[in-house]
Amino acid sequence: MKLNPFCMCCAVNKQEKNIRGFSDMDRKTEYMKKVMALLAGASDEDCAPSLSAELKKLYSDFWKQPEKDYTEIKKDFNQLMLKMEPSIEEKIQSSPEPLATSLLFARTGNYIDFAALSHVDPSTVLSLLEDENKDPLNPEEYSHLLEDLKRGQKLLYITDNCGEIVLDKLAVKVLKQQYPNLQITVLVRGFPTVNDATMEDAVETGMVSAAEVVGNGSNVCGTWLPGISEEAKALLYNADLIISKGQGNFETLHGCGLNIYYLFLCKCEWFQQQFQARPLEGMFVNERRIPK
Repeated sequence: MKLNPFCMCCAVNKQEKNIRGFSDMDRKTEYMKKVMALLAGASDEDCAPSLSAELKKLYSDFWKQPEKDYTEIKKDFNQLMLKMEPSIEEKIQSSPEPLATSLLFARTGNYIDFAALSHVDPSTVLSLLEDENKDPLNPEEYSHLLEDLKRGQKLLYITDNCGEIVLDKLAVKVLKQQYPNLQITVLVRGFPTVNDATMEDAVETGMVSAAEVVGNGSNVCGTWLPGISEEAKALLYNADLIISKGQGNFETLHGCGLNIYYLFLCKCEWFQQQFQARPLEGMFVNERRIPK
């Protein structure tokens, strides 16, 4: 997805908010000039997530502060979802359409996003999961998905956040049950970035037992093609279909033209405007059929 004025302004505002409590006004002004210079120098390949990774490094280097460590909170949300896993799996398996139900739960888990939301409340996670996933999958796109699953040989499932990956695992298990001849590979982030799921989370949550898991070689909150490994690129371009979770993956992949089914919640104003959606409304759209 191309960089746009809305996301650029959002990035500037986030950086100002990060330093608002500091007292040295001259130093803060100097920092914000560097922020705006970084954004002004963005290349045509850049997008909001790729620039966010650069801004985090700029902040850490300029203010001599380590980047925030999300290790413990990631474990908390992984464990929260693991405790809920048996009851959610029972709901999935007993539903009339287990695959659709598993994808709805996986999409609801996309709420666990510390990059897009200022505060992620565990009680809200539980409430959303118990709300029977009120936004159904787009029936036309779901029909297309089923046809692609029948014909396809290789599926790439791109995860997004910690905790959420447990629900992704349940979706992957249903996919393997219903399409045993389908080769499924799961892609996670290559390095820690905010609360995105990495190989460590895949091990902790048992995803590595459900499917082959590969790190994408990048620390960008998404799947930014210029920054991922050759192995990850090969998986993308050789897949017959791709299920991509979360806003960050949409921001980094939209425009590539691959057969991607995006599954996410609208968590910011830009997405709500683009999809004419309410806050936290669930989306299920295909890369090749999104209106221009």
